[in-house]
Amino acid sequence: MREDGSLDYSGRRTARTKMMEGAAPIHALQVLGTVACGPGQEEEQRFIEYIRMPESLVEKGDYFALIAKGESMIGAGIFPGDYVFVKRQQTANEGDLVIALFDGKNNLKKLSFDQKNKKYILHSCNPDTESYPDIIVDELQIQGVVKGSYHKH
Repeated sequence: MREDGSLDYSGRRTARTKMMEGAAPIHALQVLGTVACGPGQEEEQRFIEYIRMPESLVEKGDYFALIAKGESMIGAGIFPGDYVFVKRQQTANEGDLVIALFDGKNNLKKLSFDQKNKKYILHSCNPDTESYPDIIVDELQIQGVVKGSYHKH
């Protein structure tokens, strides 16, 4: 393989194949716990594992992953147990899916703002609006914006 040029060995412990040269770079994301998709949960950050993502799926920036817990975001394609990829940032636009911290609890919701009443609205994406009502708060902290998810099942 070395003679036909399909394997490159530098004398160290690693070898690269020609196929590896064309492969997309891999980005390791920390999975930092769960995020509520329903009633908020106490903020808790704990390292669970690393997951590997092709760099082409995550743009520049500081990313982490969380595991979705609850069913309030199924209309957005996020189901219990899914990995949610989050870009760490403190600002978001209306309509973004965000990890929001309010009253010491975090939650994954769709962000909206009521200009008239100067209140933030955290909207569930579940057709059963009776079971998953909007959360309306005066203040919140954006911990990140959801950039994608992975359904494990």
